[in-house]
Amino acid sequence: MIYRSSSKALSVLRVLLLTVVTSATTLAAAQGYPQKPVELIVPYAPGGTNDVVARLVAEGLTTELGQPVIILNKPGASASLGSAYVARARPDGHTLLLGSQGSHSANPYLLRNLPYDALKDFSPVALIGKVNNVLVVPAAMPVRSMEEFLAYARKNPGAVNFSHAGTGTSMSLAGELFKLKTGVDMVSIPYQGSAPATLAVVSGEVQSMFANTTSVMQHIQSGKLRPLGVTSGVRDPLLPTVKTIAEQGVPGFDIQSWFGIFAPAQTPQPIVDKLNGVIRKILARPETMRRFAELGVTEGSMTAVEFRSFVAADNATIHALVQQAGLKPE
Repeated sequence: MIYRSSSKALSVLRVLLLTVVTSATTLAAAQGYPQKPVELIVPYAPGGTNDVVARLVAEGLTTELGQPVIILNKPGASASLGSAYVARARPDGHTLLLGSQGSHSANPYLLRNLPYDALKDFSPVALIGKVNNVLVVPAAMPVRSMEEFLAYARKNPGAVNFSHAGTGTSMSLAGELFKLKTGVDMVSIPYQGSAPATLAVVSGEVQSMFANTTSVMQHIQSGKLRPLGVTSGVRDPLLPTVKTIAEQGVPGFDIQSWFGIFAPAQTPQPIVDKLNGVIRKILARPETMRRFAELGVTEGSMTAVEFRSFVAADNATIHALVQQAGLKPE
């Protein structure tokens, strides 16, 4: 009896000692982090809003962490190539990902044989920001309001198209949600990127687009495109006089694209928390806020735990949208 009790006590002691040693080692690793340059993988081509924002964050991280944070663009397969690269990386905080709604909420349900698990293979670090989309139509289209657009679409079922940069992008998801919420019969037309999708609506090749606000501002200002409604639940600071779609008879319409920083799963929590604190400090800088405002980005401010919950909730929301819209993996 005494022997068994002693053996049990020794086992408990070993577990406690192992826990203490592991915690101390993890904390020490966080205190010494980073020990070398950090790679920030952007799974998109250079030049887009995601890429510009990533470079702003990387510049701030370089200053705060005392090590270079190097941007590596790894576009391809709807952001899955770059995302998979980070999922397979060593979980020590030296390889990070600029993930997005596309990579973590849409891809799991719209891409076959996705080479990563969006929820299990990453440690969410920090929300960087959200971006609005706006429903625009060519200036030549005979509608000047959301009410007129809906009436036109219902009168001409299947004759109204909307362009987008590919299935699973915020543009296509907003279009699918619009179809579900309004019951209108609109045709989804994918293009190879946002630039040709924008050109298609400017030229009148298609009748509408749920475009990123900043990408079409010049065309709105020149009068080539007419904005009808903002996709989020609140108005866009770049278009303060344009009502939200929800304000115009489509209750519950609220969808925004977002992007944030992720590390590989099993990255020590102290490192994740350190990165989160530094990133939130960068986002709070007046210069960062000014640049984000110019880009139409609403900066994020969440703890790592809050961001993890945010990603899981958005993933579930997009999953439901994909199912309701009848979209199939490609």
